[in-house]
Amino acid sequence: MTRKYFRYAASSLLGMVIGLTATTAAAADPGVTDTKIILGSVTPVSGPPSLLGKAHMAALRVWEQDVNARGGINGRKVEIRQDDDGYVPQRAVQGVKRLVDVEGIFGLIGTSGSAMLQAMLPYINEQGLPTINAMAVAAAHFTPPNKTVFVVGPTYCQELSSAMKYMVTSKKLQKEKFALVYQDDEFGSDVRCGYQKAIKDMGLNSVSEISFKRGTKDFSAEMLSLKQVGATFLASGGVVAEHSMLMKEAAKNQMPLTILAIHSAHLTPVQALAGAAGDGYFVADYVPPLTDLSVPGMAKFMGLAQKYLPADEQKLLNRYSITAYVGALLMEDAIRRCGKALTRACVVEKLETTKNFSTDGLASPISFGPNDRHSPSSVLVLRSDAKNSRFERVSDPIPVLD
Repeated sequence: MTRKYFRYAASSLLGMVIGLTATTAAAADPGVTDTKIILGSVTPVSGPPSLLGKAHMAALRVWEQDVNARGGINGRKVEIRQDDDGYVPQRAVQGVKRLVDVEGIFGLIGTSGSAMLQAMLPYINEQGLPTINAMAVAAAHFTPPNKTVFVVGPTYCQELSSAMKYMVTSKKLQKEKFALVYQDDEFGSDVRCGYQKAIKDMGLNSVSEISFKRGTKDFSAEMLSLKQVGATFLASGGVVAEHSMLMKEAAKNQMPLTILAIHSAHLTPVQALAGAAGDGYFVADYVPPLTDLSVPGMAKFMGLAQKYLPADEQKLLNRYSITAYVGALLMEDAIRRCGKALTRACVVEKLETTKNFSTDGLASPISFGPNDRHSPSSVLVLRSDAKNSRFERVSDPIPVLD
């Protein structure tokens, strides 16, 4: 009787242990242990667009060290794993698969350019990865909504149309001859949307729209064409270096253009590459310049950067650092609100219920909803001061209207 009892008790205890272990294993999502959370980023840190990815990663390292110095998130330290996509869609897909299969990440806080994220979306959806995109925003990223992907910042369409309308109104440019040069992909399509919206809404005279292939380095024919049609206002839809090339060609052809570029021109290397032509162009963006320490969030971030980054890495910082930091803060808030019972599903639910999340002026308050995975931000118009290697704000925040 006693032996039977002990055999029964031992069997029951073993069954409980196995059952508890199975339950724990079933409840634990990849990238989470009792002591750490592994997050991933797929960004370009090689090739011409590496200016974007290196700046993005530098900011994520600042946040990683800061959050861990604060004790982590609910007692778990953060680890960030990165993959270089070289700004190539297929490499982005391979990168996110490696981060999931090899690194075992919990979620993504870096998603490269528009076309790269678009290529990754099917796999992100399949894996149910909580994902923050604050690098390159296009309508296709959230239309229709992707359940686990949350997008911060205006689309290129919203950004350019809002800034163009401000420029036309504030500088009385209604009678100018408008032109657009843009890349022929998903990114460029969204830029073109903003240009056409401003032209239509304000009844402006568009004299030319010219597309170019990814990797184009010679814009002499395009700018000569714009000179022949008498363009006086150029909307520049380049990625990074293309802005500089367009400006240099305009100067070479002695074209007195007012130039408005999308936010990828908010980089001091763009100023430098353009030479003398890089002074005085305008940029549409949704984060302030790094030098604007009157913004509480900027003063805090730059202080942390000086604390955690060596001097050579501080030189990598640019506007993509700020959007990366904003995205990281957003992910941190959602994870923290989940408490110790951390799952991907919980983070998605907390992100979905985010309302007016404050970034201390780095971007507009962030909100999402059950069928809304996009939180646009107010647009700023900046002016390039190439002589002093800086950008100056020339507008108050401009509300984005659909």
